[in-house]
Amino acid sequence: MLRRLFRKKSASEADVASPTGSSDHAATAEQHICYACGEPINAVSAHILISPNTTERRFHNDCFKCFECNVPIDPESQTFCFSCARKQERNNKQVLHPFHNSCYDQHFGWKCVVCEQTLPRNSSNSFEYLKHPFFDNERMCPKHARGTIRRRQEHETQTQQFRQECDNIGITSTEETDIGEIRRCAGCHRFEPKFASSSKHFVDVGDSDTGRCVCLACCRTLVTSSDEAIPLWEQVLNFFEGPLGLITDAHSISGVSRKSLKSIPVMLVGLNALNDNMKKHSEGVHYKSSQIMTRGLCLSEICGHTTESVGVTAILCLSGLPSDLTASILAHECMHAFIKLHPNFRYGKHLPLIVEEGLCQLVAYLFLNDGLEPCATTSEDDSIPSDAKLRQYFLFCIETDDTIYGQGFRLAAQAYAEMGMQELLYYIALNRDFPPID
Repeated sequence: MLRRLFRKKSASEADVASPTGSSDHAATAEQHICYACGEPINAVSAHILISPNTTERRFHNDCFKCFECNVPIDPESQTFCFSCARKQERNNKQVLHPFHNSCYDQHFGWKCVVCEQTLPRNSSNSFEYLKHPFFDNERMCPKHARGTIRRRQEHETQTQQFRQECDNIGITSTEETDIGEIRRCAGCHRFEPKFASSSKHFVDVGDSDTGRCVCLACCRTLVTSSDEAIPLWEQVLNFFEGPLGLITDAHSISGVSRKSLKSIPVMLVGLNALNDNMKKHSEGVHYKSSQIMTRGLCLSEICGHTTESVGVTAILCLSGLPSDLTASILAHECMHAFIKLHPNFRYGKHLPLIVEEGLCQLVAYLFLNDGLEPCATTSEDDSIPSDAKLRQYFLFCIETDDTIYGQGFRLAAQAYAEMGMQELLYYIALNRDFPPID
């Protein structure tokens, strides 16, 4: 599920100049200005002319030096580039400084988060890497993913999860659990620094043979037991009762009470247990979902002899995830439970998958955005994201999901913005679809 595309670097990143520098023995009276020092160049003196793109830059021979190592550059025998990474102002214009390619790579070039080596250049002298779709600093050498860059016909539509930002990079999806030999964090999908310092390695979740792991950032708030999930479930119920206004404290024959939702067992389970229950309860929601990994499940059963009476027996959530992500999964599954228990939504009349999953993703999104306490915006270790950044990523995953979950979310969000939650649910109960939005 990867692809690699390439392009030449733009001037804003690094204008890779071909060795077109030459000694210019101009025999005219025209006077030139040195691009580096700003002093005049004697028209009859030997100097260096560089013409990247269409702009001429002239230098005294002694002024054409690498900005980093301060060693002169021979444009006829050495590869070099210009960069405004360290820019100075000259008449309100950015100043591009010359660098040896090796100096630029070492001190300004991006490094692979997996092996901590400078990212490789391709034959056109452009950087080549795979990138996380959200965290800008998460770049990886393509060599770590070799053997996995293939296109499988049965999953051809999944390649649409790649969003092309610029064509010298491959952008990974938000759902892959590993790429080649490199594992990804189960929470934020960052690449495991497998060949870096052992202090940066990810932590195994302990899911038998699943290989799931979490990064040090997600470890800060890891939820591993059902007891630890109870306070999060209470927060979800508070959100349903308060901002959403969907439940009440008292029992109501025309709706769903807080008591009925609170009585549902909430259990954190491993991936294998979750998948086993997924297979047993594949009818209805989650059925034929194109999501790679299910993280939550709402279990129900028919009560009595009528298909119109349903009881929710349990809510399962994947263990070993950060607190905000766990809470959003519980909010999603709570909406499934609400729909199953509400008398306006009968068991014998399943909502279309895009409608029900869209509603549940909308609630998860709103809860992440408005139902949680503010979190830390900084991290003690600058190399890993803060809790606030992780929360932004979880919102990003919902917003940009290309599966039926994301499609449903976007339709639900449009309708919610127009009519609010109560009116939206009333419309869906009557029409089993989202309202048309202009």
